[in-house]
Formats: sequence, structure tokens, C-alpha cells
Amino acid sequence: MKSLVIHGKGSSPEKVEWLAKPLRKYGEVIVPEFEIEVKEGVEKALTYDFDCIAGHSRGGTIALIAGALRGTCVIAVSAPSDRRKQREYLSSFPPGTVQNKIYKDISTLPEYEFDYAPLKYADRLNNVLLIHGEEDEIVLKEHSITMCEEIKKYGGKCELHIIPKMKHTPLGQQYSVIWNIIDKWIKENILVDK
Repeated sequence: MKSLVIHGKGSSPEKVEWLAKPLRKYGEVIVPEFEIEVKEGVEKALTYDFDCIAGHSRGGTIALIAGALRGTCVIAVSAPSDRRKQREYLSSFPPGTVQNKIYKDISTLPEYEFDYAPLKYADRLNNVLLIHGEEDEIVLKEHSITMCEEIKKYGGKCELHIIPKMKHTPLGQQYSVIWNIIDKWIKENILVDK
């Protein structure tokens, strides 16, 4: 199995090794530099050869859309599923907060960027694993809950795990929980189909 792993905004390939690591035992894993917005990110992702695509945060948004367009399995961690709702949520935070800083940054994006929302592709997603932190302070867990419900509504397979005490980015003590979830999901949903 060849996997493509995409990091989030302001991150790097090294900072998503926690997401790439459990995929390495199943084959080649590509973790390129991806410091680009969603529209261009989806276009770039589709230039890669992959059987499964994974991403964290904005990388998860890209993974969900690219996976829908390619028809592959997807693993998304803490991914916004509706970018306009994400912008609205972040706008409620006072200046000086990390949320307000992200809001100011994404407010400069062209409006068409917000049309690239995974929820619009739910009918094309079939085999998805969503992982979200219960205490995510950047992307509310409701993004993943709603995304999974929509995928199922259209007849796709979606498994959702809300990790207790996890914020937007997992900490070291949460890695093994995520690795076990991914490993079990691959064995039960990907390898059985081969």
C-alpha cells in the first residue's frame, strides 16, 4: 500500500511523522512539503500515486477532497470539514489568541478557497477514518462528527474516533492510541479488501 501524508498549515513533514509512522509497516509512505492552500494542495496531491491518503488539520482537508476525487481510502486527523464554519468559529476569539491569529491569516484568502470543503465531497468518500481531539481548540470535533454522518448518509464507510483530552495536535502520550486506531482500521478495512 502506498500512502501520501500531508501536514497542516505551518507544519512540516517531520512534524507529522506521528501520522506517517503507523502507515510505514504497510508499504511506501510519501510525506512531501505541503505549505500551500487547499485548492492548490488538492491539485498537487492528485499528482502523486497513492492508495491511501492521510492528513492533519488543513492537510486532512486536502486528504479528504483528494481521496474523494481519486476514490481512495482517507485518514484525516483534526480536519475542518466546512471551511466557512471554521472561519466563523475562529472569528469569535479575541486578539492575541492563536485562534484569532489563524482567523486573520485565513481571512486574507480568496473566497473561492472556502468552496473547497470536504462536506461537498461526502458523497464520493467511501472508506474513511476520522480522528479528532475531544478538546481541539482550533477545529471543533463537530467537524469530524458531521463529516462522518454525511459520508454514511451517502452509503460510504466512515469510522470516527474522538480522543479524550487531545487538543488540535496530538501529544506524545497520545501517539500510541492513534497508531493502534490506524493499525486496526487498516487491518479491518483496507487489507481485507485486497
